Amino acid sequence: MISKRIQISYRALIFIALFYFIPESLVAQFAKVEEKAIWVLRDCLYTSSSIDSVMGFASDKDFDIVFLQVRTRGDALYNSKIVQKNTKVSKEFDPLEYAINLGHELDLEVHAWVNTYILWSGRTEPDDPSHLYFTRRDWTEANHYGKMDWRIDLSLPPAPEWEGVFLAPTHPDVNPYLRSVVLEIINHYDIDGIHLDYVRFQDDFYGYNATGAQIYANQYGIDPMDIARGIISPRFGWSIEEADSIQNTWASFKQQKITELVKGIRDDIDHFRPNVKLSAAVKPNPQTARLRWSQDWTDWISDGILDFAVPMNYYKENQDFTREINAITSSISTEKQNSIMIGIATYNQDARSVVDKVMLTRMNGYQSISLFSYNSHINNLDWFIPVFDAMGQTEELKIKNE
Repeated sequence: MISKRIQISYRALIFIALFYFIPESLVAQFAKVEEKAIWVLRDCLYTSSSIDSVMGFASDKDFDIVFLQVRTRGDALYNSKIVQKNTKVSKEFDPLEYAINLGHELDLEVHAWVNTYILWSGRTEPDDPSHLYFTRRDWTEANHYGKMDWRIDLSLPPAPEWEGVFLAPTHPDVNPYLRSVVLEIINHYDIDGIHLDYVRFQDDFYGYNATGAQIYANQYGIDPMDIARGIISPRFGWSIEEADSIQNTWASFKQQKITELVKGIRDDIDHFRPNVKLSAAVKPNPQTARLRWSQDWTDWISDGILDFAVPMNYYKENQDFTREINAITSSISTEKQNSIMIGIATYNQDARSVVDKVMLTRMNGYQSISLFSYNSHINNLDWFIPVFDAMGQTEELKIKNE
């Protein structure tokens, strides 16, 4: 009788054989999962008992890395002189320090997961009057109509594409501030890594913070709002070459501001804590990430700014997931493939579908996987069992295939 474990694995193999014409002999060539990580949202980090559960689970299931969300929406789940502590954490408790100490006892790498440019996404304003939402509204992002995020009525149903109030990467004070937030963590905690999230623009129609736009205008002699309005075009006397060049400088300007933050954090790590790893959760398609979100993460990998990137390949359908895997593979050099950790969603599909994604990841030669997230099945952690099996089955599959 074939074990349940092998049955589940062969479901993924059957899918691969049917749609990708992979011979059975290739089973033995599946990449072994060398590194496993899991994202843990803030809700599981408020108390020592909840952290005990997280770390015990990660250790029991042989995870290597835990990404702990210690900065979410302009707050801190650690002791800070820069950022107010999350109100759900007692003043006497330091979740990050507690998690680091326990994690190291259990031989786990603890990476501080830091949300960068996103500042707020609640349906009401922050309770804390010292929150940046109130004190530095001039730092917030503006869309192509010039409307700043902080002016949005949070009580109204948000537009589908709106994720929250973002800080403006183009404002000259924002990147130094965020860099200081990360530097404080680096200098005061024995962390193994910094994991950046939301290190991008909210969308391609953002980037028009008035101060940042003026900096671009001073440098290039063009108001970026004119670019947004379509004035920089042959219809208004510009040549196609001129219009394209101006569009490219604006896109490059935005990309450079994001890269400036990541590079600055890399420099701080190299100077103060060179053993700390730097990673980022990124949009999975490299071209779309660069053009839509100004997130040029393949360059961050090739230039050695990041130690590794975690493309958030959260698609439910196997063909969509595979399309993004292929886009990643075609955009990075073979020698940099080990700098990619594929992020797989567990919140939007059943466990069998996640098994398919694990097998597709391994089939394409990727050896590192991160699951999003621990919180998604906190009330039934056995849900993960077939997924764990799929992340460590090379030898079993080889035996079955023989």
